[in-house]
Amino acid sequence: MQDHSREAFPPDAQKTLRRFSMRESAEFIRVNQNTFRHYITTMADRIPVGELDKSNRRYFSASEFHEIQRVLFEEGKIRPEHYPRRRAGEKCQVVTCFNLKGGVSKTSTATHLAEILALRGYRVLAIDLDAQSSMTNMFGITPELAPDMLSAYDVIRYTDPLPCRDAIRKTYFPNIDLLPGSMDVIEFEYETALSFRTPDSSKPFHGRLADAIDQVQQDYDVVIFDTPPQMSFAVIAALFASTGVLIPLNASMLDAMSLASFLGLASELMGVVEQHAPDHSFDFIKFLITRYEATDQPQVQMAGFLRTVLGTAVMSTEFVKSTAIGDAANTKQPVFEIEPRDVNKKTYDRVIEAIGRITDELEAEFMKSWGRS
Repeated sequence: MQDHSREAFPPDAQKTLRRFSMRESAEFIRVNQNTFRHYITTMADRIPVGELDKSNRRYFSASEFHEIQRVLFEEGKIRPEHYPRRRAGEKCQVVTCFNLKGGVSKTSTATHLAEILALRGYRVLAIDLDAQSSMTNMFGITPELAPDMLSAYDVIRYTDPLPCRDAIRKTYFPNIDLLPGSMDVIEFEYETALSFRTPDSSKPFHGRLADAIDQVQQDYDVVIFDTPPQMSFAVIAALFASTGVLIPLNASMLDAMSLASFLGLASELMGVVEQHAPDHSFDFIKFLITRYEATDQPQVQMAGFLRTVLGTAVMSTEFVKSTAIGDAANTKQPVFEIEPRDVNKKTYDRVIEAIGRITDELEAEFMKSWGRS
């Protein structure tokens, strides 16, 4: 497997991001497509105009349409409340994607949300706390092929922790930085257990990630944690650092039963942590139904049951199950990185629409926290 990985994804290979059509670019920066085309024509001396392909279609890099977005905002063509950058006094949004159960698309959810938020103009820090490092791999970094790579563990370790900024890596994806994951994060669990036996003056385990984010929070609008399927000390630290929690789950009875146990355990553990910080609270806790198939009647029934029990805490849009996501993951690519023409158009559009609507709901929580309409 390692030989195959080296051949398919050489250590010195660099992932690149495709260019986006005029329609896609306009949608990401929330401008009507015809209006966007008008700006390209009338403001060509002030904004990037993209590149024309052989079919005379215009395509833009993410950096180019982000620059267009910035110029339009400065010239008053994008309303301040719709500009995806937090202003003075607005706190950084820190979201933990979490569930005790494996196979519920935590990594897929966290990675796709990070990418679409970045494409819409938010500055995103993705933090991988899973020893399997799936999110790190999705961004083109293979920890086992880079043994000297700094990771999240180096920021929260008990002996000589590094400044967070030293371990953060730029990615090929504009607006996304990454704090990679690695197997070393398991060491944090052992170190924390030992810290209870030999207490010292170092920072308690639950505050170590919050402190790390505080060091760099002015550089980002959103921080997204991808977590392992377990209630570890690192996960508790992520929850303590978070302003919101996103819980992906499958619409099945077994998952619902597992969720009940998970919520009870999480409540007890967070209760212990909050004894040390009684003012800590979440702006939102949302449940996201994942791997959803609208033609699967038992899933439809269970989704209805979850919405009856949990009410508006369940997001109104489901993360649909799709071959486009699975096929893209085989090449370490979220769907935003694949060429739409390489997959079935209806399949691609269905996935992109679902991710967009999920992100709309998440953004509404951000705006509520920031006091915007």
